[in-house]
Amino acid sequence: MKKKLFYLTIILFFGGLLFQACEDEREILIPYPHDITFEDQELGLFSYKIPSAPFKSGDAESGIVTVNVVNSGSGNFSGFAVSNKNSRHYPWPLSLTFAPATPLTPAQVQAYVDSVRFSVNTSLPNKTKNFLVGCIKNDDAFITLEKAAVVEHILVANTSYNYLLATYGSYYSGTLNATTQEYSATGTVVRNPFIANTSTTMYGRFYLPGPNNVNLIRLAGYQILEKRKAGKAAADASRALGKSKTQVAADSTTAAAASNKGYIKLIVKGYLGSTQTGNVDFWLAVQTNMDATTPTLNYIGSNWYKMDLSKLGQVDKLVFNLASDYADGTGKMLTPPYFCLDGIRIKKE
Repeated sequence: MKKKLFYLTIILFFGGLLFQACEDEREILIPYPHDITFEDQELGLFSYKIPSAPFKSGDAESGIVTVNVVNSGSGNFSGFAVSNKNSRHYPWPLSLTFAPATPLTPAQVQAYVDSVRFSVNTSLPNKTKNFLVGCIKNDDAFITLEKAAVVEHILVANTSYNYLLATYGSYYSGTLNATTQEYSATGTVVRNPFIANTSTTMYGRFYLPGPNNVNLIRLAGYQILEKRKAGKAAADASRALGKSKTQVAADSTTAAAASNKGYIKLIVKGYLGSTQTGNVDFWLAVQTNMDATTPTLNYIGSNWYKMDLSKLGQVDKLVFNLASDYADGTGKMLTPPYFCLDGIRIKKE
């Protein structure tokens, strides 16, 4: 199956209404001849599977890789699953407005979470068919090459689970609590993200639990709270030193401005045998002033992006990890440990 990036502005007519894509052009994926795209993995339409053991993908022309997976059963895994799901909105039955009269069982709740956990988030309907969903645990998320080579690039994206929680948080309504930076569970109703229906009868208040049923706030809100925390700590320290009110306020403002947090980063490490050849980082989500070279960067990835791995040189293994500063008191990452991977391009000799 072929894929490559190209730019396209789409105008669609549906139900007598005119819908036009955003004014800036979108990167869309279509077939490309020499990428490993996992179309050789048998999978039903709009479904996913967690293989029971590591599996091979590719061919003599594109290259052959072995994809690692550890299937722990009951939907738990690390390494890589295979999917072609593209649900991009909050699951309707988990919403506070459209929830069924009979409470959902834990298994049903998990099934609805899985509908976005195994979906890739793209600004337009996904064109890539099969892709991998990585779940990070230790170093289980890795891919080995049958023959050592230079990997020119891969395609990476957020799962819809990550995108929704990073953009809106577990609760989503039209009312944001400025103190907690959480959308109110009783706030004004809003349209479910990416749902084109304009009928207000379909507006609601939406919910999506984070991993281990922890409720998360949007990444921008996390940055705001961390700035407040840093400002308060600096003010308290200044007061303890007996500084004037003016100086206390100045110290607080300076500390708040210097506190820059809010990112989700994919890290790829290359190996040739047992020797690490290097590593490459890629922002899946980033708030302002986090990237030293481009401080204005501020986005949450909503499409497939090309990640250049050529600087790793000759490799026979790629190991994937995620990092985020949105963490609990012990430093454990709170953001979901998932990402999407596709389009591995191996340089031809």
